[in-house]
Amino acid sequence: MDIEAGKLYFFTKSGNEVRAIEPAPPYMRQPMWEVERTQGVSAGKRMDVPARALVTSLD
Repeated sequence: MDIEAGKLYFFTKSGNEVRAIEPAPPYMRQPMWEVERTQGVSAGKRMDVPARALVTSLD
């Protein structure tokens, strides 16, 4: 799946809704993205996550 900056995704590890900001430097050869949480107490918190951990829906 291609990740697009500005779109909303779910981070599979925590289930949090996040907004993709921009690609981040690879970590151990994995593509990474900088994202920010959109809801809850930690809304606005930014973190780098593996691209494969971002999905459009939690099934």
